[in-house]
Amino acid sequence: MEYTSIYGYIKIDREYHKSVDFIKTLEKDSTYPFINTNMFSFGDYEVPYYYENIMLGFAATYKYFGLDTSDWNAFILKMEHILRNIDFENAQFHIEGSLGSYTLFWTNRQSAATEKKEADFLSEYQLIKTDEWYFGFGKRSPFIGYPDDETADPDQDLRNNNPDFVYPIPKK
Repeated sequence: MEYTSIYGYIKIDREYHKSVDFIKTLEKDSTYPFINTNMFSFGDYEVPYYYENIMLGFAATYKYFGLDTSDWNAFILKMEHILRNIDFENAQFHIEGSLGSYTLFWTNRQSAATEKKEADFLSEYQLIKTDEWYFGFGKRSPFIGYPDDETADPDQDLRNNNPDFVYPIPKK
């Protein structure tokens, strides 16, 4: 049986309560892959139980996830809907299943800390620029989004293993 686990975090920038309030408005999802409020953990917003940024957790398991490009597109679009409506610094989700292991990473363009020229930043950090954020594949540091390995693992890039996958997701 094809079994996939997805887990990760959203690192909140400043507006913890506003962000949590939005996630609490998510209703029971009726379209696969399902995402709803109960898949998130909200951490503690009182000092000393966090330092600097609060991390929201996410975890889910899916049957047959990723066999079709539409699964990836739907998951990414649903997460981007959430990110678009909260105050996040960056977010990272690990996908592990029989098809392989992948990591999806977003960093908010408004909070991305870079002293480099944008082209150098995108190249060094191996990110794709959109109007709202920078997106990339592969495990990353939660602090600045730098890839954990000095050279990115090409197998972590979904585009290398799924020729039908395109990012940004084309609008229908």
